Amino acid sequence: MQTTTRYLTPALMAPPSMRATIDGHPRAYLAATLSTCFRGSAADPLAGQLREHALAAQEHLAGGLTLDERAHLVAVARATQRRAALLPLADRPAVLAEVVRRLLDDAPSSCVALDVCVREAVTKRYTPTPAQIATAAAIVEAVTL
Repeated sequence: MQTTTRYLTPALMAPPSMRATIDGHPRAYLAATLSTCFRGSAADPLAGQLREHALAAQEHLAGGLTLDERAHLVAVARATQRRAALLPLADRPAVLAEVVRRLLDDAPSSCVALDVCVREAVTKRYTPTPAQIATAAAIVEAVTL
């Protein structure tokens, strides 16, 4: 009995140089990394959903970035979190959610769940004030890649 390769897709049979690759989306990876700082609790289950979607998006996006790019983006995310830590405690979630929302503009389809969750968080749970929006815009401007 002879086996055939009819079940292998052409993409798998193509040489590696011709296979489709996941484009690197550094802004989306940065947004996903920043979103992992949200922690869920009984009082705030939306934060837990944000974190879950962020981890899933981060895992998918990591394939399109080199190790050095990911390390750089994690360092930028940590610096951004340190900058947000200087804000009053009440402002932090709204500012970070707005930063993530802005960074997810033009994100790939693997970030749809995160994008929907962040937009829901910005409109329903962490509604930013004009001052918080301005702070978020300044942070995004500082980390523009």
